[in-house]
Amino acid sequence: MRPMFARINEKQWLALILVFALLARSATAFALQFQPVSDYAGYEQMAMNLVAGNGLVEGGNSAFLSAGYPLFVLAPVFAVFGHHLLAALFANALLCTVSAWLIHLIAKEAGAGKAGRLLGVGIFAIYLPSWIYAAYLAKENLMMPLMLGVVLLSLRCSCNPSARIAILVGAILGLLAITGNSGLTLTPVFVIALMISPLSLRRKLARLGLTVLVALLVVAPWLIRNYQVLGAPVLNTNGGFNLYLGNNAAADGMFISIADTPRGATWHQLRKQGEVVANDTLKHEAIAWIKQNPNRFLALSFKKVVLFWMPPVHEGEGPQPKGEALTRLAWLAQYLLICGSAVGGLAYRRLRSRNTCLLWLAALCYTSVHMIFYVIYRYREPIMPLLIILAAMAVEQLIRARKRQRPADPFALMPSSPR
Repeated sequence: MRPMFARINEKQWLALILVFALLARSATAFALQFQPVSDYAGYEQMAMNLVAGNGLVEGGNSAFLSAGYPLFVLAPVFAVFGHHLLAALFANALLCTVSAWLIHLIAKEAGAGKAGRLLGVGIFAIYLPSWIYAAYLAKENLMMPLMLGVVLLSLRCSCNPSARIAILVGAILGLLAITGNSGLTLTPVFVIALMISPLSLRRKLARLGLTVLVALLVVAPWLIRNYQVLGAPVLNTNGGFNLYLGNNAAADGMFISIADTPRGATWHQLRKQGEVVANDTLKHEAIAWIKQNPNRFLALSFKKVVLFWMPPVHEGEGPQPKGEALTRLAWLAQYLLICGSAVGGLAYRRLRSRNTCLLWLAALCYTSVHMIFYVIYRYREPIMPLLIILAAMAVEQLIRARKRQRPADPFALMPSSPR
């Protein structure tokens, strides 16, 4: 009789891992229930105002924060369950579980075997930052499945660039534009996947045009709303603000408060002129600083790459309880193992395929946008599932190589003794 675990097939294993992922994040959300502050509080306020019929606004701003997360996640949850933080956090747990499922699908498309597919989902299921950030009202909880959706469809597009895939990618890119602009940096992944597909150039361009059209249709209502409210068809009014925070005389690569920049003393006065004027002013000042300091801008950009992928050795605010210190240590160990395995996998020829190259390209493109702006560690989390997939595939290849190198049973080659 086979052992019990051997009788469980891949779908059953996947279901068990997904249930664990959901329960772990739900339990973390229930245990922590971090009270929203800063951007998290802004998203909460936007959703509450929308449900109350006051529009998608927060703190006097009409489009400063990205609208996707409060619009598509928080507002529906509050409308059904009332203003309960725990209900919103459980929605985050569901989004993380969807991300885990997409990891399995992407690993399959990338060429992983059964072990690699399940290992990828399993690593993500125990990946601690995805537990912790599920307890925050952070837009990255929605960005992650949307970005994984773009990558999955891009991999499929390289072989079967159907009109359906083009429409779905356009819809997801439109949602990303509203949810988190940085996710749009995955667009080149889809474009390259489409260009290497077997279609004729004319049909490739038609598919690309269809994707752009659908993306514009998705964002059009939000652009029209902002034009009516602000007088400008913008996705949000924080692009120039964020560009300035990352490119000024006081910039150090990480997020800094506007109060610590040369604009700090006059920021509130500028802000009174309206969020569009303030955003445009800061954008022009950031661009002017870049032009005046090209060498420092380049040095700062490469520093941001290092900061973006730096192991999590930073400490939290205030004295660390023992439990938090142990959690951070476990997070560091997980991060080093994931990144080390992913990079080590490049030694295997099988992991230098077209599909794995697209995964690396996605990570590179997403990194590039943070070279221009600034770094916050949670911004890295939406792309970490791709590193997890690459790490799982590398471990799978290592296991296969070990099995091939295992010596044969020496007794099996010996002639049987005469009777």
